[in-house]
Amino acid sequence: MLRMAFGRVLLGSSAFGILVIGLGIASVGQLPGAAPARIQANSNQTAAGKLENGILTLHLELRQGDWYPEAETGPSMKVYAFAEEGGPLQVPGPLIRVPEGVAIHLTVRNLLPVKAVLHGLHPHPGDEKAVDELAPNETREWRFPAGAPGTYEYYASAGDDLARSDHGRPFGEDSQLAGAFIVDPRGDAAADRVFVITLWRSGTDFGTTPAHQVAVINGKSWPFTERLTYAADEPVRWRWINASDTPHPMHLHGSYFRVDSAGDGETDHVFPSGKQPMVNTYRLSWGGTMNTYWTPPPGHWLFHCHFIPHMSADMTVANALANQFGHGDHGNHMAGMVLGITVTGERKPVPAHGRTRKIRLLVRERPARDDVPAGFGYQLEEDHRLIPENVGQSGPPIILEREQRVEITVLNQLREATTVHWHGMELESYYDGVADWGAHGNQVTPMINPGAAFRVRFTPPRAGTFMYHTHLHDQAQLSGGLYGPLIVVERGAKFDPGHDHVVLLSRGGPGPSEGPVLVNGGLSPGTLHWQTGQRYRLRLINIAAFDGIGVALRAPERQLQWRAIARDGADLPPEQALMQNALQSTLPGETYDFEYQPTEAGNLQLEVFNTRLKMKVVQEIDVR
Repeated sequence: MLRMAFGRVLLGSSAFGILVIGLGIASVGQLPGAAPARIQANSNQTAAGKLENGILTLHLELRQGDWYPEAETGPSMKVYAFAEEGGPLQVPGPLIRVPEGVAIHLTVRNLLPVKAVLHGLHPHPGDEKAVDELAPNETREWRFPAGAPGTYEYYASAGDDLARSDHGRPFGEDSQLAGAFIVDPRGDAAADRVFVITLWRSGTDFGTTPAHQVAVINGKSWPFTERLTYAADEPVRWRWINASDTPHPMHLHGSYFRVDSAGDGETDHVFPSGKQPMVNTYRLSWGGTMNTYWTPPPGHWLFHCHFIPHMSADMTVANALANQFGHGDHGNHMAGMVLGITVTGERKPVPAHGRTRKIRLLVRERPARDDVPAGFGYQLEEDHRLIPENVGQSGPPIILEREQRVEITVLNQLREATTVHWHGMELESYYDGVADWGAHGNQVTPMINPGAAFRVRFTPPRAGTFMYHTHLHDQAQLSGGLYGPLIVVERGAKFDPGHDHVVLLSRGGPGPSEGPVLVNGGLSPGTLHWQTGQRYRLRLINIAAFDGIGVALRAPERQLQWRAIARDGADLPPEQALMQNALQSTLPGETYDFEYQPTEAGNLQLEVFNTRLKMKVVQEIDVR
């Protein structure tokens, strides 16, 4: 439906400019022979428009230009973008940021060769169905109050709706028509940064041959994203807006961050005290927003989307223009939706007890067998024992003890370099597993070359559910099997596999979106045997490259409930440790812990599924 805006004035259309056809994309408003407009990356640190006497006056235009998601001297793509009138095009669009109580006087001019549909340019909270259409060369005017404090989004789609994704969002040449709309509380002078995620994709195919993607933060792809620097323990506040058409599991290395509010671009929900998620991976839904708080530890850290295609070295502009995947390293072996963060200061030691435990982690090739393609795998060596005896589809569980120092020697027996990232673990960044980025003093984390070893030292500060996996050549190595569960038990405790069930979720490979859904590296998990009246812990770990995977505990003809007890390795506070239906969706990089106590004998099923792929694995549970 079309929104009837208060104070709208129709200014009519213009005969401005000449229609120019180039590279199969039409452009309006550009004279023959004129250089294409260059799109600037917008760091979202300067508000657009002019604020005077409680009114923000802002004039926007929609135009086509050349976008440089990587180096300013690198390859470019022709896309549509917003600009302030007479100013440069920007990706993301100009930052709309005003204090509470301000009114907005806005004009928008469509200089595209197709109609534009505007979303979010109205008071907030708002209605996602309230949109406005602008024909080519049409200009319109609005006056409206900004609305309630919060983090919101505005965006536009261009042309027919045939080029929309399943969520109705643009993904092609109009994928960069989006910007932040921030309303600050009265008198709130808190410093924060605004980050907008956008994603260009060559098509909607998420099957075995996924579309090529260029994923960016504030208009740039790693390693050309902004580098951030903070002092240790200083308050860091971020506002994140996902203007793309897919969710993103956003993962922070080395520590946890708090989510203070979350929204859908039109509304913003503030979490009450005690119910604020404390996480190292948080799913930012398509069109979603979040406000976060972080007190950073010293080191060099990453904040990135955990979908492998959104941080893969293959997802470059050059490969997108060639419509093919490359195979070379690109900017620290990653590209896309990645931020690099340097935190100054000295790291405080974690209290440790007892002897240092010493383990060897062997990284080896895995031959093809039983219809499973060849790949890679891990084996543990401790006290002259090798676990497992043969390299499996997934790595063996590494069981550690809280506050016991561990020394893990990673020995690379592959024919290519690798690294190991200790996902969710609070440790020195030198041991975090990001080659050429992590550091300790003058030491920089190396790649582990073939035949080389790297010694990792850390002391787990908390008990919980984590994971370990490669952080190099992820398209091949992670989907090929270089991952495993990392479990930390309390001091003096022993891991009890009879009551503690690890549910490691992945895909069979060899590509990031190929192969069946696997549970603990297999298709046919064995039957579990439980006793009534006893408590069982289920540790859900999703390390698939690109897939959301659901997990449900089911009984014939009745709904079961389990108690949430931990998330991302951190115990939940009482306000969040609640009984809920025994069904949980997971995205890559997330872990969830639940507790279940059967009250009667019978048969249960642990069901693991991906509805989109029509895949399901069932594990039987015999309760006596």
